[in-house]
Amino acid sequence: MIKRLQIVGLFFISVLLTECSTDMSGIEEQETKTEWKCGFHNGKQLWTGPKGGCYYKNSNGNKTYVDRSECNC
Repeated sequence: MIKRLQIVGLFFISVLLTECSTDMSGIEEQETKTEWKCGFHNGKQLWTGPKGGCYYKNSNGNKTYVDRSECNC
């Protein structure tokens, strides 16, 4: 009887751990969605960042900020 309870207990713990890790991955996915496409500037895709800045990525891959009024979000 005690072994059966231990096995059942371990099963529930594994289920809880699985659900917790699944929930955490969902949070991580949400946190990565902090930038939005918001129009174009001289043919370059504009993005709005997590703090509200408006930028495009230049030829070097770096962010070049423009006035926020250019973003259409």
